Amino acid sequence: MINFPFSDSVIDLMSRPTVRIAYAGELDFKEGVARFHTGTGPLVINGQTYEGVGQFGDVESVPEQLNSSSPMSVTLTLSGIDAQVMRDTLQDRCRGRPGRLMLVAYDEDGSYAADILFSGTMDAASMSYGGNQGENAISVELTDRMADWRRGGTERWTDENHRARHQGDRFFAVVAQLAEWPIYWGGAKNAPPFKYSD
Repeated sequence: MINFPFSDSVIDLMSRPTVRIAYAGELDFKEGVARFHTGTGPLVINGQTYEGVGQFGDVESVPEQLNSSSPMSVTLTLSGIDAQVMRDTLQDRCRGRPGRLMLVAYDEDGSYAADILFSGTMDAASMSYGGNQGENAISVELTDRMADWRRGGTERWTDENHRARHQGDRFFAVVAQLAEWPIYWGGAKNAPPFKYSD
């Protein structure tokens, strides 16, 4: 979900003569929460420390859409990392876990203001390898709830699918027969003789 416009506190800091602007991200991986920002050095926001990634971090710009029913996403990329971090991230299986992106305005005396630009869930992390040049990168896409609604489910209303999830439960045993059985509304017909085998 994208939030606009900016809060009064962010606008106030932006109007100062000397101010820095950075993106700050928070990704809730299975092994722990990763907090980072696109500036340099540590930045404390609401009591949490966000580590600066500088030029190694990239945020894909989010296009503005007038149709609010369209799914939206933002991609966060971290480059220049070693193969071990990439392997650990790949094994973490972050899909479906929460994440958010903030815009932070801060000045030299430590004053800051932060607005959440985007919040959603992480999709599977994608990797790109730079070979000998050392340009390895990890990208994580944050998607909103609309993307989940458009994604097809893996569960089916069938006996086979239900038994795969609930062994021995034959709740859907006669669904296929029921779909083809004629129904006489208001008629004095007997109940259909459903049959199934174990």
